Amino acid sequence: MADHGDMSGGVPPPGLRPPWRELEGLRPLTLRACRRLVVVAPHPRDEIRAAGGLLRRLASRHASVDVLGLTDGPGRTCTPPEGLAVADARSGDPLPDLVVRPGDLDDPDTLATVLARLDGAADDEASADCLVEGDPEEAALTTAYRALGVAEVRRHRLGLPDGGLSRREADVVGALSEIVGFVEDPHGLCVLAPWSGDGDDDHEAAGRAAEIVCAAYRVRLVRWLDQAWSWAGPESAEVPWRRARQLALSETVRARKMAASAAFGDRPGRDRELPDGSAPGPREVFLV
Repeated sequence: MADHGDMSGGVPPPGLRPPWRELEGLRPLTLRACRRLVVVAPHPRDEIRAAGGLLRRLASRHASVDVLGLTDGPGRTCTPPEGLAVADARSGDPLPDLVVRPGDLDDPDTLATVLARLDGAADDEASADCLVEGDPEEAALTTAYRALGVAEVRRHRLGLPDGGLSRREADVVGALSEIVGFVEDPHGLCVLAPWSGDGDDDHEAAGRAAEIVCAAYRVRLVRWLDQAWSWAGPESAEVPWRRARQLALSETVRARKMAASAAFGDRPGRDRELPDGSAPGPREVFLV
């Protein structure tokens, strides 16, 4: 595979791949007709890492959100190592003394303060109102979506084995069909899933299942990239870059994604961590 080097003018740390200038010129992602989004998430928080900004954008437009969680296994985080300045929700001005770094959010009190800042709230105790008793994973997801600013999410848990989705694709097709097939307005429906060529077995299985269902019901499919960022470059013929679209992320939205990831604590990922802050940079990239 070709080494694409540092195209941003700086020298990245070992293993860090800088954003490519070509990504800046991608056409914007527009989903104006989307009134309901069904997300296929192979692992908890996958969708937050890869598409948290898009989830927030559509929720702000009052689109309903369903998330089909395929496994209960751990996912990766979306925490940039350099940290972000969390803006004051009332003034919009960045506060240099409130730069948030990954380690800072390991402390529950600090996380609650960040969430309060993002929500423009004065009382940090509100962060505990959304916890789901008896289920730490659901509690973390609820807190994560609150951090994103997504008020309502219908979650469907399939409970398949982590790392074994390629052997259970029929189950994924069946579960997704039960959701998509009963939507009253299919023209306003979009399905969001991993790209089927991503390079992670579970992601690819989920992507193939989504392709089957969307083709059968003639529903629009939007695909996210995740592990592809660790091996793909702007000249990679394996990636259909002509179908790539971008969603630019503001500092506030990036901070919300970081806080959402921190809601899961320090649980380890199921596979190698990607160097956040590199490609795709301050944007989310999707294939349409």
